[in-house]
Amino acid sequence: MSSEDGAPDDPSQPDSTSHSAPASTPPATEGDARPAAASPQDTSLVGRVKAAWANPAYRFVMLFLPYLGLVSIGYPAMLRYWGGFVQAFINGTAWIEWAVFDLFTDKISMHEKMVTYGGFTVTIVDECTGLYEMLIYSAAVLAFPTSWKNKVLGVLLGNPLIYFFNVVRIGMLIWVGHFQRDWFDFMHVYFMQATMIVMITGVWLLWITRVVRDRDIVR
Repeated sequence: MSSEDGAPDDPSQPDSTSHSAPASTPPATEGDARPAAASPQDTSLVGRVKAAWANPAYRFVMLFLPYLGLVSIGYPAMLRYWGGFVQAFINGTAWIEWAVFDLFTDKISMHEKMVTYGGFTVTIVDECTGLYEMLIYSAAVLAFPTSWKNKVLGVLLGNPLIYFFNVVRIGMLIWVGHFQRDWFDFMHVYFMQATMIVMITGVWLLWITRVVRDRDIVR
């Protein structure tokens, strides 16, 4: 028996109104981007040292402190074994002070490492030459994370500048000792020692801003 529209009922035919099964998700291929699993952080002492070394600021401190220790140990050895060089440096500094003052006054005189201005005498010793300050500055330059070219330029250009500032510092002390002798000890022991720190830091920062700059810092 047929239906009213004349189409035979065939139970073997699938129902046209039934929904198709959802397509399965294809497996991921090698080219698919997948988030990499985070590597565990190395908390050992060696791992922490490596992490600190990767930071330029920490790396500078880790190098500068040993360099500073070498300067502290090496400076007395330099005075002992290179005494002739140091003495020549002392005499040369005394001569420069005499030559500069001689341009402006006839009251200046010199005998070996002693400079006398109008009856006030100063004796130039190794601490007055700026050698120790130049070694500290060089240690800070060598410890900074930059190229060796910049480091060599920093040592070659910065140390003469520090020596020049030191000559000016000694000249100021001679002037103070002549005109304001009561102020000499304060200026020598306290004020000028502070100026040496400012001088080293200032030349170092000048080298960083003018020679190194940010693009040359080794990360």
